[in-house]
Amino acid sequence: MLMYFSEISNIYIHVKWFTDNFEWVPLPFPRVVTLTFLFWLAFTLFVLLVSSVFNDPLGKTRPVVRIHQFLYRLRPHTEVILRIGLAIGLVLQLLSGSYLAPEFRTNSMWIILGLSAAAACLLYQRTLPISGAILFLLYIQASLNYGIFHSIDYLIYIGIVYYLFVCGTPLKKTAAPVMYVCTGMSLAWLAMEKLTIPELACSVMGSYGLPTFGFSIEHFVMISAFIEIGLAWAFIVGIMSRFTALLVSGIFIMTSLVFGYKEVIGHTIIHTLLILFLIEGTGDLRTPFQFHRSPVLRGLFVSVNFCLFLFSLMALYIWMGKTL
Repeated sequence: MLMYFSEISNIYIHVKWFTDNFEWVPLPFPRVVTLTFLFWLAFTLFVLLVSSVFNDPLGKTRPVVRIHQFLYRLRPHTEVILRIGLAIGLVLQLLSGSYLAPEFRTNSMWIILGLSAAAACLLYQRTLPISGAILFLLYIQASLNYGIFHSIDYLIYIGIVYYLFVCGTPLKKTAAPVMYVCTGMSLAWLAMEKLTIPELACSVMGSYGLPTFGFSIEHFVMISAFIEIGLAWAFIVGIMSRFTALLVSGIFIMTSLVFGYKEVIGHTIIHTLLILFLIEGTGDLRTPFQFHRSPVLRGLFVSVNFCLFLFSLMALYIWMGKTL
């Protein structure tokens, strides 16, 4: 079983919606951490620090307060929005012959039946935990078939499963923070792919002839990776959550215009979560960022922990990419 699991993991070790080449492995640390890498790391830290400083002042301005008041009135409808968006996403996957993600193919009848049942159970609040249980089983199935290294890209489903289980219980207020963390981890894991295996993204960009806005393809891929990891960290610690959700949604809309139906299928459920984030904001619980009131402590918390998060995740990604 272990030999089988390792063999499958080596075949499907990256997100490959648009390429059939599976022969990529992560670069070692010395080849990743270059002067260019350090420059964009410093720039990302600067942006995160500026965001942390202006997080509260911007939230108190009159236009922003009015927008927040309007969004707060939509909070009672977040559950319905999630159920509708999730159902649409699951139906699109079913019609395309995939489950959870475009590259996870439905190769057995029980997966098709499970996906159908998960979508059907979203119709009633009492059956939401059943949908959650089915999605969790499908996530385990994807991990066994394609490798856990690959399935980490889709940790958002763990957040969705948690939401479906706690919906209608006193624990519902913890659902938003859990989904923020899971979404952030998914974005961060995708960023690791661009940082440690830049040739993969470069080959896709070259094939599609995408613009790089004056940068070389290699530098543009690295910049994209730091944008992803920066947005991921903002989600995890709770910096400007609504603005971050809006920015990520805009990026996904633009990529859908370029790559077409695969991006639509892959991002429909993510767009639903981003709509929820826009409405919920930071939620009812304090975020890690809000535990510190002093601007200096907030800055240290954001910068130091971001570096620890980045390099620890990169080390884990490189290790898993070479051993699994």
